[in-house]
Amino acid sequence: MDDLIELVARFLVVGAFAFGGGGAALPLVERITVAETSWLTPQQFAVGVGFAYATPGPILILAAFVGFYVAGITGALAATVAVFAIPVVLAAGSAGVVARLNRYARFRAFGRFAAAAAVGLLAVTLAALARPVVELHPGLLAGALAVFAAERLGVSPVLLLAIAIGAGAAAGAAGF
Repeated sequence: MDDLIELVARFLVVGAFAFGGGGAALPLVERITVAETSWLTPQQFAVGVGFAYATPGPILILAAFVGFYVAGITGALAATVAVFAIPVVLAAGSAGVVARLNRYARFRAFGRFAAAAAVGLLAVTLAALARPVVELHPGLLAGALAVFAAERLGVSPVLLLAIAIGAGAAAGAAGF
């Protein structure tokens, strides 16, 4: 029962402070579930996030995943309700105020700042989630960088393939 109470308390915090959608909540959920409580290992958390993003509503799925892992069906239901309790109350209570404040340029500028902060949190989350995966499969990092270079920087895929072949041959010759 203590785990269930702690689970609800922790996901109330996630719901209260996770502005910007599910991706913005991931660093907080990771800190709670991996670093602070050790409910999940980094690999289990990465699996949970992968599973969560395979479906709509990643934070709902992740809350249910962690809740189930900690306290079964009851934990899954409790964590899911807890993660949405505070945002629902805040949204219902503030809708009229936000509509009135949206007339002011400074308020809209704050919204743009909050969106940029959410993107920063997503970048931190990506780095945190990528670390255990890259440690297990370093070739994935090389592949991701190659896709980025081809798509965003316009580097020729043929050149990237030649670089990959050369790097693979050098790594093989060095005994990796």
